[in-house]
Amino acid sequence: MPGENPTQITAPVISIQSDWDDVIRRPNTEVWVACKFRGQPSSQGKIYSQGLSSEGIPRVTTTDGFSVHGISRNTIQVNHESGNICIFVAPFSTFTGIHSKSVKSLDATSGDLCVSVCTENKLQIWDTRQGLLRRTLEGHLGDVYKCRFFPSGLVVLSGSADMQLKIWSAETGQCPVTLRGHTAAVTDMCIVDKGRNIISVSKDGTAKLWSCGEASCLATLVELGTTINSCCLGVANNKMQLAAPEENPSEHEVGTENKILLLGCEDGTVHCLAVRGRQNLFSKSHSSAVNCVTILSVDNFVIGCQDGQILLYDFEKPTEPVYCWYESNSAALCLLPFKEAGFFIGKADGSCVYHQLPARNSHERCHNVRVQLTGPDCDPVYDISFDGTYVYTSCRDAAVRKYDMLKTVSSLGSVD
Repeated sequence: MPGENPTQITAPVISIQSDWDDVIRRPNTEVWVACKFRGQPSSQGKIYSQGLSSEGIPRVTTTDGFSVHGISRNTIQVNHESGNICIFVAPFSTFTGIHSKSVKSLDATSGDLCVSVCTENKLQIWDTRQGLLRRTLEGHLGDVYKCRFFPSGLVVLSGSADMQLKIWSAETGQCPVTLRGHTAAVTDMCIVDKGRNIISVSKDGTAKLWSCGEASCLATLVELGTTINSCCLGVANNKMQLAAPEENPSEHEVGTENKILLLGCEDGTVHCLAVRGRQNLFSKSHSSAVNCVTILSVDNFVIGCQDGQILLYDFEKPTEPVYCWYESNSAALCLLPFKEAGFFIGKADGSCVYHQLPARNSHERCHNVRVQLTGPDCDPVYDISFDGTYVYTSCRDAAVRKYDMLKTVSSLGSVD
């Protein structure tokens, strides 16, 4: 990125065998581990299992500069002599009976429900406690790219290659509202506040604001000459100069006064819009397609790129990234802000990593500590969701995985 000099975090990455949690509980077995810098050969090692202790914890030995400093049923902390540390978290549950093809999108609620969709175009609502299918939502004429719950947890929004958005009752499976107006596939969407309005983006290069109650398009917020891959809605900070709208908004436009919309595009651009004023606050170009964007706070946002770069920006100075995580060339596919202290990034190589945000103007020790969700064996992770207790991922191998993350993330400050 010519002209940009972000602090680039290029520490070596520790990897582990995808089914380590199962293998390591059996005596006289081995699990491979590796450590590598991007673009360089990896150093290999082994974790040898000697069976379970009387407390049911695996007893292990290691080789080639690796060491294990903590292990439980679902987590293992692996240290490398380079000084780097990775905490690997295995799934709490793995759901393989919901879909039989790649799971492209999902969203989970605190009410123990999940909506997910696969490449067979099966849009399913199911129970996250036992993995029981509740109902199938049928009606889209093309592949569904994205599905989300409204804040109530009782209504589902979906966007499809058929250029339509549909609003469904999670309780009955009925679809009372279909929104039409895009001229190409709908790629992503945001729900404004409680859901009287929604925003969608499309391969047609537009972002549209909709009234759910009126089933109508209130405005086209922007028209770009490129596919919009991702969008995220946030609240403007008090340093942003938001212009008043040129025309009085419709009475059906609710809750957009202080909202900003972040867009990630196929041509490598990122755009930030003031929703109510239809104002372009800034645009930024990158050398690779921007596949995913998320707003972390009123101060920061993160983007994930096709070339593998993950860039942290400050809204106060969006011309240059603050940090760049560039661990591999594998495409970044999805982002999830988590507990105001960091974010998850899912990538095409099957990795799903939690990055803790560094403090402003400092290099914290946590830069060398990664938390990685395990399970996929090099299959892309397409989407991530958090229900307030568990993190869920959707993957090309047709599985949805459920992880218990709260204790792991909260303990990062004490990692040795």
